[in-house]
Amino acid sequence: MPPQREVEVSSEAETVSVPDHELIQVIGRGSYGEVWLARNLMGVYRAVKVVYRKTFGHQRPFERELAGIRKFEPISRSHESFIDILHVGHNDKNGYFYYIMELGDDTKTSQTISPDFYVPKTLAKEVALRGRLPLEECVRLGLSLSSALDVLHKHGLVHRDVKPSNVIFVNGVPKLADIGLVADINEASSYVGTEGFIPPEGPGSAPADVYSLGKVLYEISTGKDRHDFPELPTQLDGTADLDRFVELNEVILHACKNDVGKRYQTAWDMHATW
Repeated sequence: MPPQREVEVSSEAETVSVPDHELIQVIGRGSYGEVWLARNLMGVYRAVKVVYRKTFGHQRPFERELAGIRKFEPISRSHESFIDILHVGHNDKNGYFYYIMELGDDTKTSQTISPDFYVPKTLAKEVALRGRLPLEECVRLGLSLSSALDVLHKHGLVHRDVKPSNVIFVNGVPKLADIGLVADINEASSYVGTEGFIPPEGPGSAPADVYSLGKVLYEISTGKDRHDFPELPTQLDGTADLDRFVELNEVILHACKNDVGKRYQTAWDMHATW
């Protein structure tokens, strides 16, 4: 039996309450809050993101984040590469809102969940474990995620933090996670995201999300860090289907152009290239 991992307990545990759900332990921290492993009345495991008012300097940004989630919730089940949002709630007295999501796969046991050993499977963990991913797997991921971003953008929303650790798997399907940063394109004024995945002009637009996805594909297809872009692996001669790799790299280079005017303007433009 593997060693039991240490359970992380939040200092907020005594003030957080989600109706009909037992909050078991913190399994991650993201934008402005934390993610809990939870179990509902039917015994089904879920992920619950709790966002605290006190992490914002002013009320307006807090309300903007809640508005983004409310706008995303109805479309979250419209694409297989969106995390399903099952419920959104708030607690004004204790100063937080929360949303309940489907739970990502465990790194070893998929949807067979053992709370004491649960570790979410993310794209970042896959690359750390396996190194460069097979070419066809990279292409499938690129098609799935660019299609998801296209739907998101057509609904007037942007993700703002596309990166490997924000891509999880549910029953093996890659999904955009940490949707706490999803915002209305017209409201996405705050500078958020992760260094190296943010384009020169900053986050908060459809072309910025495209840039971030390009950097994700760079990391998973080359095994290199985003800060090494556009450097390629030194031993490409042994790459199976080298021509196909070169084609993928051309898509990545176009997605990651520093000049926003020369970049793919929409996620669909990127998707249609394959």
